[in-house]
Amino acid sequence: MSLEQLTQPNTSAHTSEPQTRRSLAWLLPSGLIIGFILIMALLFGDRLIPSTEVSVAPVITLRQEAGQSSEKTSSTSKGSMLFQASGWVEPDPYTVYVPTLVDGVIKEVKVLEGQQVKKDDLIATLIDDDAKLDLQQAEQNIQTHQKRIDAHCQSTNMIAAELVGAQKKVTALKASLAEAQDRYQRFQKSSNGAVSQQQITASRLNQERQAALTAVAKAEIPRLQARIEQIDLERIAMTAQLKELEIKRDRAQLALDRTQVTSPMDGIILHLHVAPGKKRMLGMDDPKSAVVVELYDPNHLQARIDVPLSEAANMRTGQLVELSSDLLPEISFQGTITRISGEADMQRNTLQAKVSIQNPDLRLRPEMLVRGKFFATGKSTATPSSGSDRLALYIPEAALIDEQTVWVVNSHQKAELRTIQLSSEKKDNHRRVNAGLRSGERVILPPHHQLKPGTRLKISQ
Repeated sequence: MSLEQLTQPNTSAHTSEPQTRRSLAWLLPSGLIIGFILIMALLFGDRLIPSTEVSVAPVITLRQEAGQSSEKTSSTSKGSMLFQASGWVEPDPYTVYVPTLVDGVIKEVKVLEGQQVKKDDLIATLIDDDAKLDLQQAEQNIQTHQKRIDAHCQSTNMIAAELVGAQKKVTALKASLAEAQDRYQRFQKSSNGAVSQQQITASRLNQERQAALTAVAKAEIPRLQARIEQIDLERIAMTAQLKELEIKRDRAQLALDRTQVTSPMDGIILHLHVAPGKKRMLGMDDPKSAVVVELYDPNHLQARIDVPLSEAANMRTGQLVELSSDLLPEISFQGTITRISGEADMQRNTLQAKVSIQNPDLRLRPEMLVRGKFFATGKSTATPSSGSDRLALYIPEAALIDEQTVWVVNSHQKAELRTIQLSSEKKDNHRRVNAGLRSGERVILPPHHQLKPGTRLKISQ
């Protein structure tokens, strides 16, 4: 090795080191990205899997008294108070909607909210100019058609007269024919030379002419009779058309009458949906597009009361309830349970009962808050503090796959096929569960065909 080689710098070593550093620089961001993806997959991987939307129902928990029978008692005597619950006043059994039966624009409104009305009282009117013109046109069409029928039937008298004339003409021609036949026969029987051959031929031709004229006259009679029958049938058809025009007239009259909206009952205006100039339409998607007012009968009110599930087991149809309101604190209203809702409120954890109000006060209004005191029936021995109470679980019968299995939403929001033990006891389309479910769990309602164990679920509202 020479001195020059020793003193010359090694450029190849310096150039290879930066190239190596540049080739490894991409590993750091790539590693960070891959690590971030792995962390996101571990944390939110389940949410990326498509979910199946299902409807669920809660496992209802009721307090079951020891020795309690599922049969309803017929006694309604007032006993000790079992529990209290709040609710709201509403019409019994429902609100009455008063709609317009024709499309139109409101002209006048005769009532206001809270106003008492009697049956057939005028509530509102619609603009009726078009309806009046339609009625006038329908009546004019009837008059025109009636005149056409009268003019058509007048030809019957003319043809009847022609028929009488044709019959008399036939009679006259028959006489002329008989005379011509007699003359012709006399000429034939006369002695030779008394009547010329020309006269005999003329009498024969006259006889034939009279016979032809008589035949023509006879043929005219059935033609005239057929024409009379034709006119009669045409009259029947035109009369049927007149009936159709009368039906159209009646429809036009009905449409005009329906521009006057009247009350179908005695009651109080609950809600007013119209004002002058507002249109009402029957064929719209809005279910209240044709409604004018909502009515209720103040003498028929009920309370819808949300009873906690812990107390719902003590409810019975026909049970006595005492109602009070802040509006009338000095008055208590007596009522009875008429029906119990078939579905519990999962969010409020309550079961709704309908309580009819006996002799309600006219000052009570729908949606007023009331407080209900539920009393034990004469045969009931249950008290709110009974130490023999135990919890009973109920699920909807519709959720059952068979008598032993049901789909359940587990803690990971996935479908789980659960084996359960059912009791024969039923209550409001629910079956009692002896084992296999816990209070607060949710069972999946049909359809079940898309479910598999572990299927990720989306709970529909």
